[in-house]
Amino acid sequence: TPAAPVSGGNKTECASTPIQTLTATASAQAGESVVWYNAATGGSVVTDPSLSSIGTVTYYAEAASTTTPCVSSSRTAVTLTINARPVVPTSGGVQTVCASSPIQTLTAMATAQAGESIVWYDAATGGNIVASPTLGVLGTITYYAASVNDLTSCTSTTRVPVTLTLNATPVAPTSGGNKTECASTPIQ
Repeated sequence: TPAAPVSGGNKTECASTPIQTLTATASAQAGESVVWYNAATGGSVVTDPSLSSIGTVTYYAEAASTTTPCVSSSRTAVTLTINARPVVPTSGGVQTVCASSPIQTLTAMATAQAGESIVWYDAATGGNIVASPTLGVLGTITYYAASVNDLTSCTSTTRVPVTLTLNATPVAPTSGGNKTECASTPIQ
């Protein structure tokens, strides 16, 4: 009796655009082939043990001798999962204010859906993670918010920009001097 096939490993990925295809793999010993099923026992033969939509599917690999009618007494499970990516977060809005004294700190804000967290970056793609998306000096900076699913760790495919600007507050004008005069006729 052939031994159960060796699993090529479960596969879990975040969805791509366009969506990718995952294929279950397993290996049998020399002189044996792998036959895939949709159940651990019984079930139907699966000619294409793959997944190309969001969700999870488990296929079961059975080893079959190529020279005798013998098959493995058990099947090896291989699970394929494609997780959905979260949508881009909602921006908390651009903030543009005049500096106060002492200078204030602006903090970028964005909102993700339930079960998701916000991760801030210093670039629209790639870049570095920013632990504290703030501005506490004069100038302008843009941070980029991505949504991350708390369970699957899948990240939104795009990031929302949030710009912070602290403008210098003008100094008080210089007086041209007080003026006091006696009235003229006609009045000046």
